[in-house]
Amino acid sequence: MLTFRHGAGHESPCPPLTPPCPLSPLMDRWTLLALVVLNAPSVRTPRVAAQDVSVRPVRSVADAIARRATDIEVTVGGRAIVSSGKLQTGVFDIAIQDGTGGLRLFSRSPQADVREGDSVIATGAIKTYRGNVELAATTVSVINAPRRTVSAVEIPVDPAVIAQHSGELVRVHGRVTAAGVSEGGQWLRLREAAPLSHGTITVWVPANHGAHVDLAHAAKSESLTVTGVVTAYQDNTDDPMVWQIVPRDGRDLRVDEEATGIARWIIWSASALALLLATILLMARISARRQLRVLRETETRYRQLLALLPDAVIVYAKGKILFTNPAASQLLGLPSEGQLVGRSLSDFTHPDSVGVFADHSTEQPTVEPMPRARARMVNATGAVIDVEITSSACVYHDQPAMLLLARDITSQLRYERDLHALALVDDLTGLQNRRAFTLFAEQELARARRHGRTPVLVFADLDGLKQINDRHGHAAGDVALKLVAAALKSIFRETDIVARWSGDEFVAMMVEGSQEAAQTIGARLDAAISQYAPAGLPYAVTASVGASPLDPALPLRDAMERADAELYAQKKRIRRSKIRATPIGIPVVRLDG
Repeated sequence: MLTFRHGAGHESPCPPLTPPCPLSPLMDRWTLLALVVLNAPSVRTPRVAAQDVSVRPVRSVADAIARRATDIEVTVGGRAIVSSGKLQTGVFDIAIQDGTGGLRLFSRSPQADVREGDSVIATGAIKTYRGNVELAATTVSVINAPRRTVSAVEIPVDPAVIAQHSGELVRVHGRVTAAGVSEGGQWLRLREAAPLSHGTITVWVPANHGAHVDLAHAAKSESLTVTGVVTAYQDNTDDPMVWQIVPRDGRDLRVDEEATGIARWIIWSASALALLLATILLMARISARRQLRVLRETETRYRQLLALLPDAVIVYAKGKILFTNPAASQLLGLPSEGQLVGRSLSDFTHPDSVGVFADHSTEQPTVEPMPRARARMVNATGAVIDVEITSSACVYHDQPAMLLLARDITSQLRYERDLHALALVDDLTGLQNRRAFTLFAEQELARARRHGRTPVLVFADLDGLKQINDRHGHAAGDVALKLVAAALKSIFRETDIVARWSGDEFVAMMVEGSQEAAQTIGARLDAAISQYAPAGLPYAVTASVGASPLDPALPLRDAMERADAELYAQKKRIRRSKIRATPIGIPVVRLDG
């Protein structure tokens, strides 16, 4: 039993023979004789290309297409309406036609040398590729019979009509409405010559077309007659179907020198255009007054909105102020906005913010405004005002200009500064807190690293804070903490960093300190505490102090951990040996930390 291929390397047996279908009217007696021979069990057909075909029922084109959902493979016969090698080069692509319809035959490997008018028998599976129905041929045979060409069917330029002639040879007359060249080939679009046409048809010449067909000269022509094979194209299932005519060679394109419908088409077009213009003019005159009234109402609303807007609105061009709202005059200290018009914007610009008010009025207006920025302006009295501005190019009285929105943020900046200060200051002692010390110490450590300096870290602990709180109350403990804080602040320079580290711990960084100066910190602190201690204090206030150099090559956290480890032993020795001072006239109270 003869087998056939489904794609590459897959074979299956041919279906059993069934009686042949009725022959097409296009088949003559020689074709009939050949089909009888083909159905004989052991007879080979003459002029078989590449492969012989086995005995197989020959169906009409319409019957084969109708059975494509059930038949895996089918054999069809008909007259070739195009020679092989013309529709595409490098592949086998022809079209056949019988009395029931037309069908393209396609194969990746050329299988036969087919000429126009040959009687062809082909076997394969009918598939749809991008909307076009074609036979993926596995075998193709040319019957040794006289050639007879098929006449093209005259049809109108109507997609509904051309859809009924898929795969057939047709001829249309139309007018070129558009043309172009794409990566896949050349195309032009035809419309019916009559003024009231039903649609358009695309003439398509792929880039790999086997014959020389140039659509460039046809695209410039007014009327064209095209003969070719009807194909369909649909890239996606949701896209509309595009019906195309693929000419076989250059002879299938004929430019019509005389177009009988030109005069009528011109008359109809001129009449339609005149009617359209009259309608437009009438509608324009009717709506002109309405538009003018709406425009005036809109302008009134915009002026009210600008008058109520709390932000200053300034329109300027080439440095000159063209328009402002009342908020702008209030911001700049003038009694009315009219006194601002005509003045230079630079009169109200602070020298530190000249670059922020750049004039881009010569540029095209943009939808997106420029980013918000903070700047400073000077009002009529010379006072400096902190503002937040945003600007954008605009059109004012048909001239390019700049639109500026300005908001007074002086109070907001003052509030932000107060919040920033509160976040970095210890409420009880007034010294910087732990967060502030970490922030500023990292900056100073980076400077010391660049300049080759070695800062000195000083830790100070208030001795016996718990005993003071237990015996005299927490208010007394707060007084002791404030006393140590004031003493520490007095013995360090303004460039040093002094902070309250935790409950009874204080820390300081001597930016340009030395080891010799650090060794005297304890004595200087005791003296400062005695100086600042109020008279009659019922308890002694002392502090344990230790100093150690900070390694600038280490991060702040690692450098402080190393210094803290060195200071721990030092403070422990000091606490054991230190004799706590007692104010005059007050009994000695020994407080061990």
